[in-house]
Amino acid sequence: MRVFHDITKTRRAIDALAESEQRLAATYEHANIGIGEIDSSGRLMRVNHLACEITGRSREELLQRNIFDSTHREMQDLDRRQFQDLIAGKIDRYALEKRYAKGDGTEIWMEVICSAVRDGHGKFLFGVRVFQDVTKAKLWAEALAENQQRLAATYEHAAIAISEIDAHGRLLRVNETACAITGYPREELLGLSVFDLTHPDDRPTDQDSYQQQASRDSGPYAIEKRLFRRDGRTIWVSIASSSVCDASGRFLYGIRVMQDITARKRAEEMVRESEQRLRQVLEALPAAVYTTDAAGRVNFYNQAAVELSGRQPNLDTDEWCVTWRLCDPDGRPLPHDQCPMATALKEDRPVRGQEMLVERPDGTTASVIPYPTPLHDAAGALIGAVNMFVDITERKHAEARQKALIDELNHRVKNTLATVQSLAAQTLRGSGVGMAARDDFTARLFALSKTHDQLSRAGWESADFKSVVEGIFAPYQLHAGEQVKLHGPSVRLPPQSALLLAMVMHELATNAVKYGSLSVPEGALDVAWTVMSGAADRQLVIEWQESGGPRVRKPKHRGFGSRLADRAVTHELKGSAHIAFDPAGLHCRFEIPLVPASVPE
Repeated sequence: MRVFHDITKTRRAIDALAESEQRLAATYEHANIGIGEIDSSGRLMRVNHLACEITGRSREELLQRNIFDSTHREMQDLDRRQFQDLIAGKIDRYALEKRYAKGDGTEIWMEVICSAVRDGHGKFLFGVRVFQDVTKAKLWAEALAENQQRLAATYEHAAIAISEIDAHGRLLRVNETACAITGYPREELLGLSVFDLTHPDDRPTDQDSYQQQASRDSGPYAIEKRLFRRDGRTIWVSIASSSVCDASGRFLYGIRVMQDITARKRAEEMVRESEQRLRQVLEALPAAVYTTDAAGRVNFYNQAAVELSGRQPNLDTDEWCVTWRLCDPDGRPLPHDQCPMATALKEDRPVRGQEMLVERPDGTTASVIPYPTPLHDAAGALIGAVNMFVDITERKHAEARQKALIDELNHRVKNTLATVQSLAAQTLRGSGVGMAARDDFTARLFALSKTHDQLSRAGWESADFKSVVEGIFAPYQLHAGEQVKLHGPSVRLPPQSALLLAMVMHELATNAVKYGSLSVPEGALDVAWTVMSGAADRQLVIEWQESGGPRVRKPKHRGFGSRLADRAVTHELKGSAHIAFDPAGLHCRFEIPLVPASVPE
């Protein structure tokens, strides 16, 4: 007897189970993470393909190894303890990151999750290790952490104050510099709003700008404002405000960068005060002053410039000069772009000593001397120029009047000398006075007249000593030839000194020609002078030395020349006169104090 059972369902169930196991095995093998099964000693019983790839070892090699063999020694104890707790049922699973040595010796970071498979009674059957290579992620995380630490350190120790605030301006985070600038400890600052510390006059502007920024109606902005420190002092700060938003553009928080600019504000105030004082000084000056930029455009003038030029300068159009018209002293018009100020700017140098004539719109004129001077910045670059007109109109008028008076005086003095000479000649002609005496008197008047002419040409201010001496010897040059040597510096003498020394030199020259070294062809005369500086004053020292003439004898009586030298040099000029009658030739030495106006040229 044959018995038949329908096992279709059973067969189908077996086939389905086999198919499921195949599918699970394929999933196990091709999973994108490493999977390993381990016994209670930690030995690997089964691994998938990615486990081999991650560890760098073949399947055969892995199945002969323990999970702790290639684990870094710092992590072995922790892994073993947790694995023992898993076997004992104290924990169901554990996870850790550990360093692992691959087959080729390189070290990787591995993330491991270990769980247990138990029977129905909870007995440990085997463990399942799921792991993946997280080396790159670990390195990225470490780099990110290092970068965050660096940013945090930079944030905290930056030389400028940095703070984060909410939409209402309340401080959320501040760095150390923010505390230092405000004088508040961090704990107190974080309970305040940025507007709590702002000066009332500056608060509305900052609040309005920040509200617009927080509502996304405007972008970043900058402001300078006053801020109250904790110690009560008021300081100036500059604020740069920006915002941080999420991907959708929603406002998250604001960032405020703040700097203490109190010192700069004080410096700016000092500069403004200095400029104001300078303008007041320039306005108070009696001289016309104006300035231009480097291109010659007028950018400042004082009231004296208005009065001198007879017009109100135009800062929009005037260039080089503030005057209506500028001329040479002879009246020839000079274009403004050729005036001294233009020269100073174009050639970058001061211009001095150039007399000009300013013509006003009403036709009146003024004589001036301009003093244009270039201006430079700290780097030496040309930034403009300043010019001052010194009005010399009154001086020119006074000089003209003085010249007329001096010319009239000179004319009268010449007439007087001529009258004296004529009267003396007529008086002495019938008085029995010898011809020689009359000639001496006439010669003395002539010497006085010659020196008078020199002083007249110099406006009676001074006369050159060398020219005076040359004038004395001029009548004798044809007779003396090369016998007379004159040498010394050019020294300007005041009128009284020039006249008195001219008379003394004339008497000495006359005696030399009549009786001394110049009376014979082989005789010679050397006249030398120099300026000597002493402890108290400066002196003109004159040396008169005759030689090669007749033997000199000391006279029994003092003549007119000796008496004149003593009276003129010693008494009138407060100097000293030494006359030595040396048989070889007369020697004279005169020392005359020089007044300040008597200086070598």
